[in-house]
Amino acid sequence: MEAEVKHLEDEQLANGVVVRFYDESRRVAGDRWQVTVRYDAVVSVSETFWSLVSGEPELIEEIRAALGAEIVLTNVNERNFISAEEKEALVAKIVSRARKNIFGYLADPGFPERYFKRCFKEAREEIERKKREVWVPDNEDVEEPVDFSHLFSDVKKSE
Repeated sequence: MEAEVKHLEDEQLANGVVVRFYDESRRVAGDRWQVTVRYDAVVSVSETFWSLVSGEPELIEEIRAALGAEIVLTNVNERNFISAEEKEALVAKIVSRARKNIFGYLADPGFPERYFKRCFKEAREEIERKKREVWVPDNEDVEEPVDFSHLFSDVKKSE
């Protein structure tokens, strides 16, 4: 059963981060629900962030393409087998708790820059890892010896 995504609200923080709340709850059985609340903290990637990083221009452009204009930190809170009567109150409670607990972190003036640096590092590592990978074709038509004793030339065959 596919969950219907319901946009709850947006909040613009002082440091430019936009937090978007979504209700992705779905009915699982009878009047029971899997209550799912997702929030996305959206950070716009400004040119000042790009001036903080260094590296090969080609690599920087690949990372810029991979990250895009916005980077998103996503968190999902789920509760299972909740009755239909409790669903809306629980969604409101989860949103309220997220505001109370995570907004202090997301609203920190240094958060956008720190999150950008983390995403930049992860994207760079992923791109560099892919460049190091060696593609080995599946050589089913190449005959290999059944006897691997040629690999152990220093070991004498027993009779």
